[in-house]
Amino acid sequence: MLKISFILPCQNEKEALRQSIQEIRNECQRQNIVYEIVVSDSSTDGSDLITEEEKTKLVKHNMNGYGFAIKQGIKYASYNTIIYADPDGSYNFHEFPKLLKKIEKNNIVLGDRLKGKINKGAMPFSHRFFGTPLLNIFIYISFGIKVHDSQSGFRIMTKKTFEKLDLVTNNMEFATEMIIKAKRRGIKVMEVPIQYRPRKGNSKLRPYRAGLAHLEYIILETSMTTYAILGGMIFLFGLIGLFFGRIIGWLFNSATVKIFFPILGLQIIFLGFFSKTYLYTKFKQENEFLKKLYRIFRLKHALFIGVLLIIIPIIFKFFGMTASVFDHLLVSSLIGLQIIFNSLYLSGLSIE
Repeated sequence: MLKISFILPCQNEKEALRQSIQEIRNECQRQNIVYEIVVSDSSTDGSDLITEEEKTKLVKHNMNGYGFAIKQGIKYASYNTIIYADPDGSYNFHEFPKLLKKIEKNNIVLGDRLKGKINKGAMPFSHRFFGTPLLNIFIYISFGIKVHDSQSGFRIMTKKTFEKLDLVTNNMEFATEMIIKAKRRGIKVMEVPIQYRPRKGNSKLRPYRAGLAHLEYIILETSMTTYAILGGMIFLFGLIGLFFGRIIGWLFNSATVKIFFPILGLQIIFLGFFSKTYLYTKFKQENEFLKKLYRIFRLKHALFIGVLLIIIPIIFKFFGMTASVFDHLLVSSLIGLQIIFNSLYLSGLSIE
């Protein structure tokens, strides 16, 4: 007989928590499913009292963070099949059998709100047509992942699959991290259209802050290869303009290409280094390329190159040779300063 642990991440959801529990209970009885309901709670409004009245399992942690609440709930789950969703009335728990049917041939099944039925007033226009679709686009561009509702909070998987993901974020970007890591670990994800209803009670979501958190995580997880190729192409385009712009003419001879592009390209490459270094220092995400690079190329080497690029224009200035190569010397100085300051910051992140 199938056994399911339902995880409800709860923070002040007394208006809809009881309804969510009853929907789960009624549908499980209808489907003849053995189940447990785990409420992972950080509420101050008495939601925990409802949990006790309904005789469900309460995991009280009093810690903020959507991802943290889900991880805590799954930690104390008794059964291997896991379903989690927000107990705010927006998700219809009677629909979980639709997702359950697909889990046999997939590792993770998401409830797709955008292809399903969105009730009037359930999702703001900005979320439906800009927020989630834009994040979907960024996820596709950065990782090649085609997903229609990356921010869905109604998901099913096994406990083994969840543990394999090794998720480390604790806030709203938890949803994006799951999709990215599923792709990298060969975990199959499928989406099923679902109903999305207006939530009950006040929303804790801060849409712009949450959107930025997702975007920041996408930037962190974008591969170093992507940063190197994109930054390298822009840097090279700038150098062609700098050295051959007068010969080629057209766009290559513009100040934007000759001066701005080399700096922009190099900064994009540094952004890759910052991202991978941060992932290592905060989440202990191993990166063999960086470990080897930092063993060979140390701060003193970067400082030497940066100082050298600044000294060269000074030498040219001293000998009165700046007139014909002013753009070259300007770019040399700016890149030298860029290398020095970025390298000092990278050193401050203390990669081991």
